[in-house]
Amino acid sequence: MGNILVLGASGFVGAAIKKRLEQENTVYGTYFHSKAAYETEARMEFLDVRDPLAPAILLQKTEPEWIISSLRGEFADQLAFHRQLAKEMKKLPNSRLCYISTANVFDKDGERPHYEEDEPEAESEYGRFKTECESMLMQELGERCMILRLPMVWGRDCPRIRSLYAGAAGEGRVQVWTKLYINIATDEQIAGYVSHIVNTGAAGIFHVGTDDCILHHELVRRIGEKLHLQNISAAMEDEEKEEYMVLFSNREDIPDELKLTVEQVIESIC
Repeated sequence: MGNILVLGASGFVGAAIKKRLEQENTVYGTYFHSKAAYETEARMEFLDVRDPLAPAILLQKTEPEWIISSLRGEFADQLAFHRQLAKEMKKLPNSRLCYISTANVFDKDGERPHYEEDEPEAESEYGRFKTECESMLMQELGERCMILRLPMVWGRDCPRIRSLYAGAAGEGRVQVWTKLYINIATDEQIAGYVSHIVNTGAAGIFHVGTDDCILHHELVRRIGEKLHLQNISAAMEDEEKEEYMVLFSNREDIPDELKLTVEQVIESIC
């Protein structure tokens, strides 16, 4: 296996992916914030997506066989970066990309769960951006581009867990939806999917997440109870009707150990 480059390796999901892959591979990562924490770390490269030369410089330096994109930032800057990245990847014909996307590509249609073969239909600015980026990358790279769509992500000491502690301490309010069904993923589950894709060559679109779903407010309540948090300050979003932000999968090539239930996720993160 050649080198692997994880874009956004300083983030919650990117860090989990890098940690998992570097058990068996040479893995480079990128960061933008917290420069003092990473500038002396081996194989961590500073990346400013606003720099039009950044994709070429990164690929020349790391010579990756796989690129995992878990970037965050301004949407227009990210889109321009990924467009240039795809062009540079054409100079490395054996390179492949795994693009981390989102359930929000379906956020215009909340009447049902969505599967890999469903056409994206986004309403939010975030969902439209991710849809455009998915489409552009698949058009430019074809089968060399894999799409990994994520629902709401949780994990030990993740930002959402920290927000629950802050809400219980009266230091903020947790946004809670009363009629929104969701399924969830963990950082370790996502890293496992990426490892599976890299090691087996599995291709196409992947929906990561639990095999079942739960109302968002019920999930927050159950995690809060597991963590023994009381009186979490919440901003309740009481929708007119039930909606779904759920990603289910029809793929038959996913290992059983990557398939989780909501209950298993709650037990693993609390």
